[in-house]
Amino acid sequence: MKPSPAAVEVRKDESTRLYEALIDGQVVGNLAYETTGGRVSLTHSYVDQDQRHRGVASALTRYALEDLSQSQTKTGIYCGFVADYVQDHPEWNNAVEINRSSFIATRTARDTTSGR
Repeated sequence: MKPSPAAVEVRKDESTRLYEALIDGQVVGNLAYETTGGRVSLTHSYVDQDQRHRGVASALTRYALEDLSQSQTKTGIYCGFVADYVQDHPEWNNAVEINRSSFIATRTARDTTSGR
């Protein structure tokens, strides 16, 4: 059964510097962040293979951006999924700085030369 995005709970764990997505109390994904000199950067995300394409990564990203929007500085984006999310949700453009030149190529990363 495919869970709806509403079934995804997200929490922030400051001790591990992770936003965690849970379904039925089990962690199924995370979004890592780093804080350097008062600036926060979202570095990479991961969702369990059997939970992908169910809104988990979007829920993580939305929660993190809402949490970090309280800051006076822009959030650095080094995660390809988050960059694509912001591109699809332009209301976040003024709150972030995306640095696609520093992305690490992965099997799931979108082709950045295709205009996305």
